[in-house]
Amino acid sequence: MSGKQMIRMEEVQLGGDETKGAVFMTIGKLLLWTDLIFLAFVYSGIKGGSHLYAYWTLLQGAIGVTLLIVGWIQRGPLTD
Repeated sequence: MSGKQMIRMEEVQLGGDETKGAVFMTIGKLLLWTDLIFLAFVYSGIKGGSHLYAYWTLLQGAIGVTLLIVGWIQRGPLTD
């Protein structure tokens, strides 16, 4: 069996914690990418006297980074 096929079979056979970790990492990445959209409104919000977008961006960024870290720990190394 070639190396590429072996790696693909290992990816398909991910179980419990590895799958959960990958899902957490995906959700964390999505939160961070959508955080970039809210980042465009932070300046105008603060300029207008509202800190809603600033707090929202910080909270969403913290949750996204936390999910990335938790997912990375749960998934573990893909190669043994």
